[in-house]
Amino acid sequence: MLVLEQACIQYPGLSIDYPDIHIKPYEFVGIAGKSGCGKTSLLEALFGINFAGTFHYAKAQLAGQDLVALGERKRRWVSYCPQFSQNALNPRLTMEQHLLLTLKGNDLPYDPVHIERLLQQLKLSTDLLGRYPSMLSGGQKQRFVLFFCAVKQPRLLVLDEPSSAIDLITLRSLVEFLSQMRGQTTVLMVAHNWALLRRVADRLILLSGER
Repeated sequence: MLVLEQACIQYPGLSIDYPDIHIKPYEFVGIAGKSGCGKTSLLEALFGINFAGTFHYAKAQLAGQDLVALGERKRRWVSYCPQFSQNALNPRLTMEQHLLLTLKGNDLPYDPVHIERLLQQLKLSTDLLGRYPSMLSGGQKQRFVLFFCAVKQPRLLVLDEPSSAIDLITLRSLVEFLSQMRGQTTVLMVAHNWALLRRVADRLILLSGER
């Protein structure tokens, strides 16, 4: 599903080398490493919108196609959930309006069975769809972001520190949700929480950092 070989990210005065990464379809892979080793930089280089560094590689492919050549088309295949992405929710839109925009932007039908199943997995009641972000707790907003990522049924789900700054109820829901995602889609997740990674991932990749 994802192949990365001889990758290097450069910022002014900083260069980060990465090990070769090969992720099979439906595999759940966790990425770990100390702060500053380049975990988030790698995800931003591969899937971000406004990556600030320079990305060099011998091969970077998604489903056999070059990531750069795919351009914006890769967003139909990938759901990328950056750190603190719950802060990006539009305060003027209800959760249902966010959902409808997600479906419309990906040319997907409104499937009430699929939607209800995902909401249940994330411990979110359907009545919350009528609420605005300001009416939700931080944990609820985090779970809704995961819901929006999953509802488009991506071929690759990419999560950057989904367990950061959340309460225990949300963490429990997150673990259950991620466990259920295994075998349903390919997942790439960055986290500092080693216990979480060991519990949900098929294998771990440890990054060492800059050279």
